[in-house]
Amino acid sequence: MMLEEKLKQLQKRIKQYPLTSLIILLSVLLSLLIVVPYLQVEYRGINNATEEATLENQYRATFAQILGGIAIGIGLYYTWRRITIADKNLKFAQETFEANQKIAQDNLKVSQEGQITERFTRAIDQLGNKKMEIRLGGVYALERIANESEKDYWPIMRILAAYIREKSPLKKENTEHKDAEEQKKDETLSTDIQVILEVICNLKHSFNEKLDLRNSNMRKAQLSRAHLEWADLSGADIWGADLVEAHLESTQLYKAHLEDAILVRAHLENADMREAHLERAYLQGIDLKDATLIGAHLEDVHLENSVLVRAFLEETHLDRAYLEGAHLEYSHLKGAYLNDAHLKGIHLEIANLEGIHLKGADLEGVHFEGADLRGANLKGAKNLTIDQLSKVKTLYEAQLDEELLIPLKEKYPALFKKPDE
Repeated sequence: MMLEEKLKQLQKRIKQYPLTSLIILLSVLLSLLIVVPYLQVEYRGINNATEEATLENQYRATFAQILGGIAIGIGLYYTWRRITIADKNLKFAQETFEANQKIAQDNLKVSQEGQITERFTRAIDQLGNKKMEIRLGGVYALERIANESEKDYWPIMRILAAYIREKSPLKKENTEHKDAEEQKKDETLSTDIQVILEVICNLKHSFNEKLDLRNSNMRKAQLSRAHLEWADLSGADIWGADLVEAHLESTQLYKAHLEDAILVRAHLENADMREAHLERAYLQGIDLKDATLIGAHLEDVHLENSVLVRAFLEETHLDRAYLEGAHLEYSHLKGAYLNDAHLKGIHLEIANLEGIHLKGADLEGVHFEGADLRGANLKGAKNLTIDQLSKVKTLYEAQLDEELLIPLKEKYPALFKKPDE
């Protein structure tokens, strides 16, 4: 302990008097360089002056090298110390910088959150203004916030959807079935509702929550290429809307009104369209794979080249519909109504057509391979051939014109036997 204290005191004095300490050190080293070689030669007892001088110089050179090596070692040590200290200082500086940067980022985030909250509040106030232009400004402000802040995305979507439900509710008279002329007389969407729908449909889509637009008035809305996947549009009035290439996958459209709507090449895979009204709608090239249309009304619709594979169409009304080239493989059409429908070349392979109504339908080139036609009403169907019906799974209790029934029973009696369940 005493030694450590003395060393500390010595180190302190050296720091206080660096020049004096250096002079003393050099004096000691010089003295050692002179005295030590002389003493070594004296110790050997050499009497020859030349040999004595030579040996003394050799000792002095060796001792000088030793001192030089020690000096280099000390220099390397202090260099290492300086580098170590510099590294520590650099690390400390980096940590300080990172800490300050994090504080700055946190402060910036808090500031931005405050600004967003202020903008959000102002936009909501604008939505309640009587002037249309101010309301539109509020809508566009909310759109910008939704694009900037993921945290505020769904709250804004809920607010906009609620605005539509409150300001554009379903009118009682709109739920009644009307013809095209009566529908055209009704008032169309206000500007703010149309703009809100465009904002909703153009924002980045998220599957975290369902958009609630139930029982809302969206008549003649311009929604081409809109994204409304998983939205709940049950009971909504979407009469005459432009939904070309719209994305309505897994959408709830239960009892919705889409009369005269344009849904060309729209995506409605897995959509729930039970009891929906689509009379006179344009559905060419639509994708309805796995969709549910039980009890829906699709009278006079255009479904040319559409895809309804595995669709559920039990008791669906498709009278006078245009389905040329459509794909309904594995679909369920039990009790469906397709009287006077245009079915040229459609695909009904392996479909369940039990009790289907096809009176007056054009069945030219229809693919019935493996289809279940038990109890089907095929009387008065046009362009139907024995060859087509010979490929079905069953015709048990089916109703056919005699010119088809008699030869089929003679040639393919097994088709009229009760099939095994």
